[in-house]
Amino acid sequence: MQQATALAAATLILLLPGCALFQLPGVASKNVDSPREWFGNKAKVDNGPTLNTARLEASIVTRPANDELIRRDVWLELDESGLMPPDRRQRLNRSGFRVAVAGGTAPWPLQSLAREALAALRSTEGQASPDSHMNDQFSAMGPAFSVMQNSRSLIEVQSQLDSSLLPLKELPELAILRDQSGLRCVMEVSVKELTNEMVLLSVLPQIHIGANTTRLSISGSMEQLPVRQNIVPLYDQQFTVRLHTGDIVVIGQQRSETWNSGRLFFEPLSGSAATERLLMIRLAGVDQMKGQSDSSFRLGAYDK
Repeated sequence: MQQATALAAATLILLLPGCALFQLPGVASKNVDSPREWFGNKAKVDNGPTLNTARLEASIVTRPANDELIRRDVWLELDESGLMPPDRRQRLNRSGFRVAVAGGTAPWPLQSLAREALAALRSTEGQASPDSHMNDQFSAMGPAFSVMQNSRSLIEVQSQLDSSLLPLKELPELAILRDQSGLRCVMEVSVKELTNEMVLLSVLPQIHIGANTTRLSISGSMEQLPVRQNIVPLYDQQFTVRLHTGDIVVIGQQRSETWNSGRLFFEPLSGSAATERLLMIRLAGVDQMKGQSDSSFRLGAYDK
């Protein structure tokens, strides 16, 4: 049980930006005079437009597949029907995905699962790094990260699954792929709308598969050659939810007898040792910052 929760915690690791938008405190160039020295004390420095940024917290829970807390109890007090049109929700359910929102104070089962996942994550990170500042990235739920409007973040739900143990031929998106090694299940989270207290959050399930290969991509006016896997976006399972500050979107498995994408993401293996996972994303708040948003910026997950 402890190994399962530690494994789940290890899959939820978010990369922070590789370059800073702002000058670090206490670091200044000695070779360039400040605007005050050039133009006097009345000079104004233009730091760019003000940008709204969604401050999010994420947590992944792992439990035995037959655990009633994650299978039934956690969903009892959550809102599923009011999130999206019925046909859209039914399409997600048929694909094995289940989505709900907890508004205001989270129900006790959800709080219990979040505390359990956070304890496992703190323990894992504490063993991996002696850095005293390591805990700064954690919130009451889990790792905290920020997403600007039209930017995105990647959250890894499953890592390096053994494709030989899975009936991938039953998934049309993957059946045609020759290289099915290194399979990972990832949620792409992006922000479509932002106000002071509300965010329209878009979630796109993705399957990353195949050997890491150098592939040409174009970002703005610059060509890049990133090393990455094949990415299979599941557009039919993409959905948006409207979150107010403090709301939690819960994403899990809609159980069925047939194999589907949702089962791959949340309960890929069977047998007595099978586990089920649950993803929770909380809107902690909306912040304002000065700078420029880069729509191609990637906040991604990496292997443990």
